[in-house]
Amino acid sequence: MSRIAERRLFFMAMPPPAWVDDTRALLVRLGLEKRLRSALFAPANWHQSFSERIFSPTEEECAALLQVGSAVSASSCTLHFNRIDGPADMPGRIHWTMRARGVPKAFAALLQEVRDRLGHAGFGRIATGVTPHMTLSYCAHDTLDKIVLDPPVAWTIDELCLAIGGGDPYRYDIIGRWPLLPEIDPPATQSGLF
Repeated sequence: MSRIAERRLFFMAMPPPAWVDDTRALLVRLGLEKRLRSALFAPANWHQSFSERIFSPTEEECAALLQVGSAVSASSCTLHFNRIDGPADMPGRIHWTMRARGVPKAFAALLQEVRDRLGHAGFGRIATGVTPHMTLSYCAHDTLDKIVLDPPVAWTIDELCLAIGGGDPYRYDIIGRWPLLPEIDPPATQSGLF
């Protein structure tokens, strides 16, 4: 018997489909998708959270958070995922997670802007801290020793989204999206030598 997940409302960012496809291909090459099997979180749902969730949100809560999202003013930021790990941090639940190298200043500023706006709007209870990461599995069958990603997998977060998760199969419906300002300190790229 399937179970329909309770609806949950929160701020997040989602990578573009091409990035998801490339990253999923990397997991296949590393043999991780085969190890996870059905425990792999649906790649179409991969995301970076920027708040906690409101379960079973009301129309008023959705409207209020749409106003919060429209008030956010922050720059884009690039994360560099340089490892995947899967420690047994919580009893009974093993998460496999792509983790980013450091915390870019623009990521910290975006997170703080979301937290401040939530607090001013009376939603301090969901204005929590998060680290730059992307969860690949919330219920892996076994632990995973750290795998170094060299070169790191870069993702530029250039849009903030307000999403409602739920359903069977579980998915995110984006109810609001706001482009972020241009990146202040984009990663250096080397142009062609010739």
